[in-house]
Amino acid sequence: MSVLLKPRWLLLHAIVLVVAVAFTNFGFWQLRRLERRTGSNELIEARLESAPAPFEQISAAFDLTAPAPLEASAIYRRAVVRGRFDPEHEVLLRARSYRGEPGWHVLTPLVMESGSAILIDRGWVPYRLDTPPITEATPPDEMVTVTGMILAEQDPPTGSLARLAPRDPPEGELKAAYYADADRLAAQMPYPLEPVYLELIAQEPAQAGDLPVAPPPPEFTRGPHLGYAMQWFSFTLIAVVGYGILIRRALLERDEKEAARA
Repeated sequence: MSVLLKPRWLLLHAIVLVVAVAFTNFGFWQLRRLERRTGSNELIEARLESAPAPFEQISAAFDLTAPAPLEASAIYRRAVVRGRFDPEHEVLLRARSYRGEPGWHVLTPLVMESGSAILIDRGWVPYRLDTPPITEATPPDEMVTVTGMILAEQDPPTGSLARLAPRDPPEGELKAAYYADADRLAAQMPYPLEPVYLELIAQEPAQAGDLPVAPPPPEFTRGPHLGYAMQWFSFTLIAVVGYGILIRRALLERDEKEAARA
């Protein structure tokens, strides 16, 4: 076994050990991501299964700014809002698609009886309709009742990838935005905005015409994390087994050389 203690082999031992530990950790990291994804899906499903409640009731009982995993959070709960749409102040959300066709989502303020407004993601319009207000998707000019899923406002990303992500200008009026950022859009609205927005589920009276195409219901998939975890564990197994075969061959070659000298 002394051959395996030579400097060259010691270096190989260290490299294989580092690779095996790293690949194993990557596998468990993907499993942790799967666990978080599953928990998030269960949370959303449970909240969507509960009966819709008036937005005022939800905002009084839950925290609109609390992160979604907290029980006190209002995020992903179904709310009912009554008010009037204000298409003159609607904003287009960039980089949205429908059945592979590029376009926008129409984000329209709904002015409630309290005088404040909440942004409603009313759905998709094709890319050619790029100047709000979108006349081909004009909402009813009367009091409407909207049922929607409460979503947290979208903040620009931070951290190491922030420089690579698209960003809206920090100041000035936006006709199109990358994020449904209520704080950023509040400056161009003539009324206060709620710190969340609604993704439309139903509306009464209904929208006339085919546009906008209402947002699809959320899809509850587990994502690719389990497959990725199995790949990393397979890489670990390949590295360890392959290295074991390499060691066996080295020892056999040593034994053959010693036998030839004998």
